Amino acid sequence: MKTREAFEVMAPKFQNSVAVCALGVAANEWWAVTRSEETFYTHGSMGFAASFALGLALSLPNTPVWMINADGSLCMNLGSLLTEAAQQASNLKHFVVDNRVYQTVGGTPMVNHQNTDYVGLARAAGFKNTWSLTSTDEVAQALPEILAAHGPTFAVLQVESEPAYGAKYAGTYEGSEMKYRFGRTLERKLGITVFGPQGY
Repeated sequence: MKTREAFEVMAPKFQNSVAVCALGVAANEWWAVTRSEETFYTHGSMGFAASFALGLALSLPNTPVWMINADGSLCMNLGSLLTEAAQQASNLKHFVVDNRVYQTVGGTPMVNHQNTDYVGLARAAGFKNTWSLTSTDEVAQALPEILAAHGPTFAVLQVESEPAYGAKYAGTYEGSEMKYRFGRTLERKLGITVFGPQGY
């Protein structure tokens, strides 16, 4: 399956959730499918989307938080799996787009991709709920169980690499504007205060 195809299956279930998205193909395709301002797109901070998502999940325990990661970003911060498993944030759903390449820099192969088992790494870190999904049918079948699971939850989306994929971010805003759009969206959606009177 292609990344966009997986996201098209997932998007209708997003509804009352918020998300953090890793840079690159994950962010580009999630934006293309959802145009979601309930999502923070972590451009310029490769590897730290998972840490951001965990902090968000812990601070908003009654709100489902989706971590839409990529294999390259996950590998830059594998220690985040240990912290996620330890914190037991039951509202955090960690999805990994696994295309076995760094897609947005020309498809450079991931190191050791032939032998790496991300689900095995997550289980060893302490995740009790794990999935490896290879088709849109599998995503559709597993998604209700993934979203209902209690405790650390980790699902790998086995997708095709797409050699002709463009590296340009598809969204219409980034940087400070992204910060404020996401924060204001959370304020409206959840009835909380994100920014103080001085705007931070």
